[in-house]
Amino acid sequence: MKNVVHFIIKEIAKSKYTLLLPLAIILLIVSLSIINHHQSGATQHELEETFKNRKATVNFLIGRALSKERAVGLTEEQRQSLDSLLVQEQYLQEISNKLKVNDLEIASTHLAYINEYEKYMQLVSIPYNSKSLLEIEQRKVEQLIEHDLSYTEQATPYNTALFTKQLFQLLFSPATALLFLLIFCYKYLFDRENRLFDFFKINSLSPIATYYGYLISFLLSILMYIALASLLSLLPPLIMGHLNTVHYPIEVAVGSTIIMVPVWKWFVFLPISWGIFVALLLILAICLLKQRISLGMTLALITIPFMVGYIISLHYGFYMANPIHLFISYETHLLATDCSIIYLVWMFILLILCFIISYPIIKSQWITFRVADFHISKKQYHPQNKWKLLQFEHLKKKRKGHVLLTLVLLFGIMGGTVAVVNQQFQAIPIKALKTIEDFQSFIIEIRTNWKASEEDFEIDNPEENPYTAMVESLNESYSMLENLKSKIGSPNFYEKFREALRSLDPPTYKEIDGALWTVSVMASEEQQNILDEKKITAWPLGHQWISNFDKHSDTFDDKRSTALQLMQERNTKYGNNSLFTVYKYLNWNIMLSVLVIFVLLLWTSMSDERQPNPSIDFLTTKPIRMTSIYITKWVYNLLIAYSLLLISSVFVFFISTIIGGLGESDYPILVYAAAKLHDGYFYSVIDDAYFYFENLSTLILKSSLLIFTQIFFLNSLFSLIGKWMKNHYTTIIMTIIVVAVGYFIADHYIAMNGMYINPFIYFDTWNVVDGWKSIAANDTKVNFLNGSAILFISGSLLFCIGLLSKRKVSS
Repeated sequence: MKNVVHFIIKEIAKSKYTLLLPLAIILLIVSLSIINHHQSGATQHELEETFKNRKATVNFLIGRALSKERAVGLTEEQRQSLDSLLVQEQYLQEISNKLKVNDLEIASTHLAYINEYEKYMQLVSIPYNSKSLLEIEQRKVEQLIEHDLSYTEQATPYNTALFTKQLFQLLFSPATALLFLLIFCYKYLFDRENRLFDFFKINSLSPIATYYGYLISFLLSILMYIALASLLSLLPPLIMGHLNTVHYPIEVAVGSTIIMVPVWKWFVFLPISWGIFVALLLILAICLLKQRISLGMTLALITIPFMVGYIISLHYGFYMANPIHLFISYETHLLATDCSIIYLVWMFILLILCFIISYPIIKSQWITFRVADFHISKKQYHPQNKWKLLQFEHLKKKRKGHVLLTLVLLFGIMGGTVAVVNQQFQAIPIKALKTIEDFQSFIIEIRTNWKASEEDFEIDNPEENPYTAMVESLNESYSMLENLKSKIGSPNFYEKFREALRSLDPPTYKEIDGALWTVSVMASEEQQNILDEKKITAWPLGHQWISNFDKHSDTFDDKRSTALQLMQERNTKYGNNSLFTVYKYLNWNIMLSVLVIFVLLLWTSMSDERQPNPSIDFLTTKPIRMTSIYITKWVYNLLIAYSLLLISSVFVFFISTIIGGLGESDYPILVYAAAKLHDGYFYSVIDDAYFYFENLSTLILKSSLLIFTQIFFLNSLFSLIGKWMKNHYTTIIMTIIVVAVGYFIADHYIAMNGMYINPFIYFDTWNVVDGWKSIAANDTKVNFLNGSAILFISGSLLFCIGLLSKRKVSS
């Protein structure tokens, strides 16, 4: 075994790809650092806005107290509260001055302000801060002072331990784990097919020594990768002298409670959990590959147990025995508690158990160790009477591994969409908590003004004070929201949440001036009417529909822009059923990525036969016409694309249904319209647009038809360019360039007359189906029916041009 390990490690070390690994990590670090450096400032801006608002409130209270002092004088208690406000103003001014010059060392001043505010609260009954938010700030600032730290950029860090945390989450992710598994499988199969196993056997090495030699070699490679990635990731804060930021506290929401977790917990957990996870994958892979199971089946069998673990975690929550938590739900359930070390120890024990169980499987004689002849193991080309050329194309792609790799990537893209949708669905309680706290801050700001007016209003009978009812109403709203926070995680929370938000909304849009009817306001109410009429459960959290007019609005007012962003966040509708997953897949326009994968890896063209081994010369020596070769390649591309897309879509749809159910096919979705075409349309005066509602299932079917024609058109374009080009890679590059340029022109000049005939407009699948493209073009001709027809007709035209054009067989 020692000889096998030494041989494999030496072979890996000599590989040029191994030498490129440090360069790739360094390139990632430098690129991410530059990007973050140019986009930094989110935390500073957030702090500036927070203290700017507090300073404005303090100035208002000070001005009110001074006016009262000049008019009627102040009591001793009121004088003390004024003095406290003046001290708070000094602290807030000092903080603001530092933030303006990008100085985030405000922790001690911030704590002093909080302490002074608490003294102020003992004197008066006009709280202008949220007590819960202030407690969170106090816990954070106390930890910063304890470790002699300043506030730092959290959203886009570039020179602190938070940047290392961001790198860890990229380098030790499920994607890199899958990549490591693929490298192991390909290395194993390559060596087996090249009869390296026979070489080991001739040198008196047992099968157990060979298999365990491969496994241990890659386990050592895991450790080397972890050490290399960790060392390089720690260099930025180490060089900049900010390594002490490993103690920086990060807020993690556990239900309605915010827990402060230091950054170093990610540093400990992520590398160890990633290493254990990859080791489990490799043990499963070596046991399956030893049984002569194909690579595709091996990947499927490895995926199944972890997919089951993921589904269990979604349905039943956190369990210490579930290895999926090495990547999922670890922050809330492990890092925010003291269970992380216990969990990692248990997972390490599980790894040892799997390693022991693998021994009898590898030692078993269920199959013969001797590797079959290399040429026999490769499937020979024995054409049948029909579809000879199609078999020829498929066999070439299959031998190159392109079909399997494309299928793996398709499952990765669609499965990744499912995972992202479900992870965001799991994050709804956190979003709800943030929404509630935003509302409470808003209520406190209004209540401060009314409370001040209530105290200033001189009246003999306090019950007749007109401001008292307003203050009490706001107090009730605040208490209602505070009570709602305690119900986060309960089964009926989402229903209570929507009811609470609706109770805080203004009257129905029909009760206000028609000049204020935006698409968002109108559509939210009309959609709710449809949901109530059809008895459909609304997607959790969002009680309003935010239209694209608000999402794409150009606002120069930062406060208005922030308000819109908060509104969109709190009204983001989310589900975890299969229909919702498909909706998000289309809405995110991930189909463009799928089409690029087909072009890069799977599709074949005439140029594919010319270089570097011109098999087209061989084909044309047979009684096969050039047009037959061209048609065959065109048909093969269509068939393989449609079949792989169908297989992966059905599988992912099935998994999504298991996780969250099918969903409501009649769920009403907003559809925009540039003009009124029939009854049932609504019109917004402000946005100058029509809209109506259509079933989610109908829109998905329309999108499917559009995707069908997109593949048809792109395949014809690729085939035509491949007919004209000599080199296959040139064909790929030219196709992508043509599509990118066409898409750019269609997107930026969509309002030009006649632009609706541009087929590239219709590659933005969901925006075509939901009518937004017709709004952008101000043309009703931009719709999915015309788009499908134009893509099909233009694709057919490109196919005919390629079929009829002439080109010499070889140069």
